Amino acid sequence: MKKIFFYLLILILCMGLGREILSIWRGVYLFRDRPSEEIFLRALKITPLNPDPFYGLGLLYQWDIRSIDEEKSLHYLLLAIERNPLEQVYWIDLAKILQRIGENEAFERALEKAVLVFPTSFQGRWMVGTLFLQQGLPEKALPHFSYLLSHYPEQSNLVYVVWLKVVDDPESLLETLVPRGPASFSRYLSYLYEAGDSKTVKKVWERMSSLGHKADQRDTLRHVEFLISTGELDEAFEVWKAKLKEEGLPISSDGNLITNGGFEKEKILGGGFDWRIVSVPGAKVAFDQSVSFEGKRSLRVTFSGKENVDFSHVYQLVPLKPNTDYSLKAYMKTRAVTTKCGPKIEIYGIRSTFYRSSESLIGDNEWRELSIAFRTPDQILGGMVRVRREKTDKFDRFISGTVWIDNIQLTEVGK
Repeated sequence: MKKIFFYLLILILCMGLGREILSIWRGVYLFRDRPSEEIFLRALKITPLNPDPFYGLGLLYQWDIRSIDEEKSLHYLLLAIERNPLEQVYWIDLAKILQRIGENEAFERALEKAVLVFPTSFQGRWMVGTLFLQQGLPEKALPHFSYLLSHYPEQSNLVYVVWLKVVDDPESLLETLVPRGPASFSRYLSYLYEAGDSKTVKKVWERMSSLGHKADQRDTLRHVEFLISTGELDEAFEVWKAKLKEEGLPISSDGNLITNGGFEKEKILGGGFDWRIVSVPGAKVAFDQSVSFEGKRSLRVTFSGKENVDFSHVYQLVPLKPNTDYSLKAYMKTRAVTTKCGPKIEIYGIRSTFYRSSESLIGDNEWRELSIAFRTPDQILGGMVRVRREKTDKFDRFISGTVWIDNIQLTEVGK
C-alpha cells in the first residue's frame, strides 16, 4: 500500500513539473490569474525563437492597465510577427495598436496582411471588417462582410445587424452588400421578416423577380404569411395566385376567392390562402372520397359525442375589399348530428368587428346550400371563412354525428 502511494506521489509531482515547464515555454504561468511582464520576459529568454512570449508582451502592453505602453506593444508585436508572419491574430492585434497611435497607412497594410495569411477565416474577416468600420471606412469593410455573407451564410443576421447600425438603411444594403443570388436574397428576407420591415421586404421581393430568381414554395409561403401578418392580404393573394400559376396548380376562373373550395386536393401549397385544419378533442377531420356534392370528394367532420366541442378548426383566409357586396355559399350534408347547436359556415373580418354566419344544421340532412350575402364595412383588411360549431351551455351539449362540406364559394357580387 505504501509503495502504491509513493508512486502516485511521484506521478503527481512529475505532472506538476511538466505543467510548469510547459507554461514557461508557452509564456503563460498557469497558476496565476494574470500573466506578468516578468513571466513573459523570462519565457522569451528561454525560447527566443518562440513568438508567443513576444505576442503576450504585445498584448500586455496594449491592454493591461498597469502596463500600457503603446510603443512597447508595437515593438513586441513586430518581433512576434518576425518569428511567425503566418499567424493572423498577430497582424490583427498589430493593426489595433497602429490604429490607436494614428498610423493609418500601416494600419491598413496590417489588415491586408491579416487577410492574406488566412483569407477564408471567419474571425479574421469579421475583425478586419469591424476595424475598418471603427476607422470610418465602410467602403473598405464592405468586401469582407460581403465575403462572410457568401461563405458563412449562417451568420448573415449578425452581419446585417452590424451594418444596419452603421448605415441604418435596409434598402441600401440590398444594393451594396447582399450578394446577387436567390439564397442570399432569401436569407436577407428572413432577417427583414423578423425585423418586421415590410417596406424593404417588398423591395427585395421585387428585385428577386426582376433578376429572374424564382422563390421556391417554402419561401413564397413565408412571404405570403408575412404580408398577411402585416394586414396586406390583397398583395399576399396576388403573390399566392402567381405562385399557383407558376406551379401549374388550379386557379379559379369564375371569380371564386376560395382556394380548393371542393377539397379535391389535400392541400394546394399549404398555409397562406389554403385550408388550415387543426386537430381538436371531440372531432375528427378527414377527406372523404365516397361522399361529395360535386367532384370526387368532400371534407368530413365526425363528432365523437364525448365533448362539447367549440369547433372552428377548418378555416381559410380570404381577401376582401371595403364597401363591397359578396356572396358566400357552401354545401353541407349531416347525419345524426345531435344537440341544438349544429355546424354552420361563417365569415368574420380580420382586425374588424364584421361578422356573418349561415344557419346551422342538426339531425339528418341531404346536401343543403348554406348562403350568406353581405356587404363589407368601410375598413376591412380581409376575412376568415370557417366551418363552425359553437359551444353550448345546454344540458344536451355533447355533440355527435357526421358533417360533410363541399363546394365552398366566395364571389364578389356583380363582378
